[in-house]
Amino acid sequence: HSEQQQRHNLWKARHQLYYATLALRPGATRALITDACVPMSQFAHLISTTAQDVQSLQVVGPCFGHAGDGNFHCIMPLLEHDSQDYLDRVHEVNHNLLQRTMDVGGTCTGEHGIGYGKISYLQQQCGHGGIHMMNIIKQSLDPHHIMNPGKILHFTSS
Repeated sequence: HSEQQQRHNLWKARHQLYYATLALRPGATRALITDACVPMSQFAHLISTTAQDVQSLQVVGPCFGHAGDGNFHCIMPLLEHDSQDYLDRVHEVNHNLLQRTMDVGGTCTGEHGIGYGKISYLQQQCGHGGIHMMNIIKQSLDPHHIMNPGKILHFTSS
């Protein structure tokens, strides 16, 4: 295989990973996808402790990462009628992963951003001053709050 073909095959496998993970829970149509990035010296520890959480909390959630940059994920497939207990355990895996990430100097943003689900973690990571600066930048670039309204930064009416 050529280098280009090998690269194509790796990207194809990576893109199919989400659907392969859904297949681990027949009937799953969506998943909670974690996303964090840690210093490489902490990479193996974070993946192994997250895998231990998945096992001990009895949820489905394969863990994988990018070997070169410290970014890793745990994909936890969800069923439409999962019990609240199961959902709570899925969120506990996510919380533990993000908390451990920040405890070792990593970032909760990984490669997929903050959205709604990680706002409190970003605030913990960056502190009041960091969030305040982000608000100033956001206000200057988007004074009418039309770009991703309500995500990450919240404004009061001007």
